[in-house]
Amino acid sequence: MVKVSVVIPTYNRREVVVRAIDSVVAQTESDVEVIVVDDGSTDGTGDIIRGMTDERIKYVFKRNGGPASARNRGLAKANGQYIAFLDSDDFWPSHYLETMLLRLDPQDGFGGAYSAITLVRPDGQQVKSYNRPAGKSGRIAEDLFKRGFIWPSATLFRASVWTGFFFDERLSRTSEDSDAFLRLSMHTQLLFVPDVEAFHVLSKDSVSVADGVTCSRAISLERFYFDLGGCRVVRPCTARRRLSHVYRAVAEDRRAKGAKAAALALYGRAIRYWPCDLRLYLGWLKAKALRSRDDPEPSWKMPDRLGEPVGPSGFE
Repeated sequence: MVKVSVVIPTYNRREVVVRAIDSVVAQTESDVEVIVVDDGSTDGTGDIIRGMTDERIKYVFKRNGGPASARNRGLAKANGQYIAFLDSDDFWPSHYLETMLLRLDPQDGFGGAYSAITLVRPDGQQVKSYNRPAGKSGRIAEDLFKRGFIWPSATLFRASVWTGFFFDERLSRTSEDSDAFLRLSMHTQLLFVPDVEAFHVLSKDSVSVADGVTCSRAISLERFYFDLGGCRVVRPCTARRRLSHVYRAVAEDRRAKGAKAAALALYGRAIRYWPCDLRLYLGWLKAKALRSRDDPEPSWKMPDRLGEPVGPSGFE
């Protein structure tokens, strides 16, 4: 059994995925396997990876299904005592895994660890750091409910915590990871490691840049709180305020796009959760003033409740 399985999902990132892979094979902790899950790329990604000679690199191709399904496939292939995730546009300093292991390995009561992550431009200029200088350790479900501050590329987990656990494949690319880590935080303690950080390279096609605002985060938070026991660890006022804030963000996005029906419904949901926020009523009035005939989504309906998380139904 290898020490660490590193799962790298990728889709049409032929040039940048090489940097991610190189940062893993250059780790001072060398007992690793690198599982690159190609989520249906059409840009020759497979040719590049199959040409790499390091025997620790494993290439897996699947039909396009999104990062949740790619990470689930990687989990199914993993043989390590520990699991780490690294997105294809991210990379680690050479001592990243060694440092994370030194902190997590002796802490038996913690199922996983996370670090800071710093956003950098392609020229290397640092833009913003998350979770530095202070992070939280222990039972942090309520903190994660308030704000999804754990990035997949800045994590290391004991493989055992993923037994029977998976990423929900119905969620969009900007919420499937925060949903999984929030659910996971109900079952194990998480450790913040301040000694090291991961790096995320910003580009015009980065997920964090390209994806618009959707309801995925809101409905995943609703499921967690109302259906998955989150009400036991998140205070009601915290839950209502957070849900209102998330729905308001989606409402404002829809209003900016002229989607009257969607904006009105979303503002209404936000008001029901936190009726004392006066900004919501102003936004609702502005949405009401939009012309229905210009609405690009006149038949928009509020998404259904998620129900139980949906994982892999079979591998192609």
